[in-house]
Amino acid sequence: MRKTWSRLIVRFAVVFLVCLALFAVFWPRIAPLYTSTIATLARPVFRLVESPNVTVLDVQSDELHVYRKIGEGRIAPVLWFDRYIFFAVVPLIALIMATPGLGIRRRFIRTVGGIAALILLHVGYLVASVELVYGVSAGRALDGWQVAVRILWESAPVLVWIALTAGAWKRVLQSLRAEGIERTGSPSAEPAGAEG
Repeated sequence: MRKTWSRLIVRFAVVFLVCLALFAVFWPRIAPLYTSTIATLARPVFRLVESPNVTVLDVQSDELHVYRKIGEGRIAPVLWFDRYIFFAVVPLIALIMATPGLGIRRRFIRTVGGIAALILLHVGYLVASVELVYGVSAGRALDGWQVAVRILWESAPVLVWIALTAGAWKRVLQSLRAEGIERTGSPSAEPAGAEG
């Protein structure tokens, strides 16, 4: 049982690292489209949350520049994001690709769903970050909100992956446990507290 479990973990780690390296190589080509998608979706959200709408988003290749309107026809820089700000999509895809127990169809559906969920989270992060910068520059104490947004940002790909693949992991682990019971002939043959 332990050998099977170890093989599963090693296989997961190897597939994850290979996919991560492969997708990371292609990220500079994908980043401009992804960044443009985030900016396109974020613009109407800014119009909804701001009154008047003062945020201007400018995508330059794979960089996102955020400006604030400061007068008639004048803007001032607020934030700048490089190509790696949205890189979390790469480890998310690699995690889904490495997850055991998913067929091709399920893996594809979960990858598409994961990317869609991460896009929504990235749009939310962008809007929240900019609005927090405005709040802080206006003298408000928003440290707790900034930390919460940053934690959500950092953990988003893992949280999305867990939500999309928990069922697959549960099936694989149940299968391993059943296999271990079948080999030994009795569930009591496993060490106390051992779970598949």
